[in-house]
Amino acid sequence: MIHRTGWSPDAPTVIRRIGSYYYVRHLGHEFACKLRARLSKERVQVAIGDRVKLDEVDEIHRTAWIVDLEPRFNLLPRPTLANVDQVVIVMAADSPAFSPLTLDRFLVLAAQSGIEAVVCINKRDKVSAERLHEMIAPYEDAGYPVVTGSAKSREVSEIWRVLENRVSVLAGPSGVGKSSLLNALKPGLALKANEVSEKLGRGRHTTTFASLYVLDGPDGEALVGDTPGYSHMEFDALAPTALGWLFPEMKPHIPHCRFPDCLHRTEPDCAVKTRAAITPDRYSSYLKFLDELIESEKRLSDTSIKVEETVKWRSAGGGADKKLVKLGMVARTDSRRVARQKLAGVSLNDFEPSDDEAELHEDDEDFTDP
Repeated sequence: MIHRTGWSPDAPTVIRRIGSYYYVRHLGHEFACKLRARLSKERVQVAIGDRVKLDEVDEIHRTAWIVDLEPRFNLLPRPTLANVDQVVIVMAADSPAFSPLTLDRFLVLAAQSGIEAVVCINKRDKVSAERLHEMIAPYEDAGYPVVTGSAKSREVSEIWRVLENRVSVLAGPSGVGKSSLLNALKPGLALKANEVSEKLGRGRHTTTFASLYVLDGPDGEALVGDTPGYSHMEFDALAPTALGWLFPEMKPHIPHCRFPDCLHRTEPDCAVKTRAAITPDRYSSYLKFLDELIESEKRLSDTSIKVEETVKWRSAGGGADKKLVKLGMVARTDSRRVARQKLAGVSLNDFEPSDDEAELHEDDEDFTDP
């Protein structure tokens, strides 16, 4: 379910933090604010994007106190941003080369967060109109809003229309031009934008912190966050059977599959495989992500089994159980018998314990009370 923040320029909103000061957009200006002592004592965490309640507002010196937080609609963890309306996933038409797999990964991550995703293709002037259409058609057909532009040529009118009167986050790999787009949307912003590495064919990270920038347009404002680029992203706690629900082309057909745990891969009577209008590239991305999730689930299962094998339960009397944790070889302590032998200088190589003695001290050597 997609939540709207209902943000407007009249809502006091935290747009950045420097030290103990929170800079709040309020009444068309930025106010330097500090937290009331009560919030600090209660360890209230204020995030960029939080809407706040202010007190002792000084419109001359533009200072105020933050006395409370409005309820959040959502919270993105990396970087921490609150009350986000949409994620605008920026990809380059070229330089770096367009990657459907990377775009699909961002779209799945956005869907997993429950936030609407907009596909934005920058540097459209680097490819032909036919190639551009070929890139965006699968995503338009899947139902995603798609906009294109060119930061270099300042062709950003399409992009502005999806940002206006919303809180948005620009996401995407490095080098696609997120900072350049913001500079084109707000001349004078002068965000640092690095070139694409010719050797690696990808961008260099230029943004290292979260901040919301205020963009002014003919009919309103927009708050936009520029986030650090990611070269690798993993899906958090996502079951393999849940992946298909995050692909719009697959979602309507999943309830009609023969098996409720269908992975839409090799199972018989799979409605997704027979009915979903998903392109080969998009389906290939699905299979790649599915393999990742299955492997991740297997690793977690193996780790759980290994942890379980280190735990032993023994009756402690009175109906209670005593937990014994098996330690690794390095952490094991010597049994009393071995300790005595070492003190006496007896070599264990020349000593063979009897079966009864070995059984008697087996627990002493392998387990210890936590």
